Amino acid sequence: MANKYKIEIPASALKEAGIEEDEELVLNLTHKQFTIRPTNAIEQLPQIHILSYIIPAILTTVMFMIYWKHQSITQVALNGRNNSIANASTLLGTVCGLLIFLIAAIWTKTHRTGPIKDMYWRNIPTIVISTGMILVFSFYAAFWLLGEMFKDASFDIYTSSVMIFMVVSAVNYIMINLAMTLTTNVITNLLTIMIIGGMLFSILTNSSRDWWRHNFSFLGTAKNTASFQFNITLIFSGILMATLVDYLFVNLHKRYRRKRVLALRILLYGLSACVAAIGIFPNDPQYHVLHDRISMWLVYIILILIGAVKWILPRVTKQFLTISYTIGVVMGLEYIVFKLTSYLSLTAFELLEFGLAFGWILLLFQNIENLSNYGQNLFIVKVEEE
Repeated sequence: MANKYKIEIPASALKEAGIEEDEELVLNLTHKQFTIRPTNAIEQLPQIHILSYIIPAILTTVMFMIYWKHQSITQVALNGRNNSIANASTLLGTVCGLLIFLIAAIWTKTHRTGPIKDMYWRNIPTIVISTGMILVFSFYAAFWLLGEMFKDASFDIYTSSVMIFMVVSAVNYIMINLAMTLTTNVITNLLTIMIIGGMLFSILTNSSRDWWRHNFSFLGTAKNTASFQFNITLIFSGILMATLVDYLFVNLHKRYRRKRVLALRILLYGLSACVAAIGIFPNDPQYHVLHDRISMWLVYIILILIGAVKWILPRVTKQFLTISYTIGVVMGLEYIVFKLTSYLSLTAFELLEFGLAFGWILLLFQNIENLSNYGQNLFIVKVEEE
């Protein structure tokens, strides 16, 4: 006869999940992980009504058709600087998607039906703007790829309208779902996508294909026609990073009211400010000295964080400490090699340092997120043999 076991679940966990004491639960095993949920869990998931994203898509599509009818245009190009499906989709999809996201976010927060309930109201505008930038990057990349696949393609106004309707509907659905499930992990992903996507967007659209022969900061200078995209990406990446810090420390301060947690928060705010300031003061002649100093402050803050993580991060694991010190040593060795030899170019050195530093920052945010969730979304349970 197989042994039976019982699981003791804290009452605080049941209360947080809104589960009654006598309610029937289901135990699910997936990838060696247990998930305990109510039998009616599917009914408790956020439900997105089809009309909430279809009706706005219909309205924007009608606007599109009226505009082209007024312009007496019967054939619409897939790509192009003017009067193209790509431009219409980018404009209508971004504007409509952001408006839908804002409405859904406000509704979700006021009704306290999703993770966004714990977010400050001041964080929402930053999330909206950052999401809008990601949408623009995504539209540009998608239609650039389609343009390469279907050269000089064009469609009649009705087919074009159907295509735009499908694009706007999909964007609206994604934006509503994002607003209803917005967590710190999602914001971290948004931050990653925006930084990497913004850099790739600037590299693809810049005027000089030999930018890498100068330095990484060249992408933000006036000599590059795509400097605005690069700088605005850095500015809002810094603001989004500060928003993430703000959101993470809401729960962290409830559990760890210590000076070292405050020091960690201040350092991360300083890091966010430096990222944004590098975009505000690009490496142009009038800002060259200030740009370099801010870049060095950024490096100093990262080194301080790595060196002091053992004391300023509560419950830090040995594994994370090992990774942190390893990354710090590698960054130091790269600096020495760059200064004493000609093996690394300035661009290669900056890209390597950026990759290591950004990767470590993401790991740090992951550790902070786990700490902030512990006791609120993570609970200790006991398994005992009956």
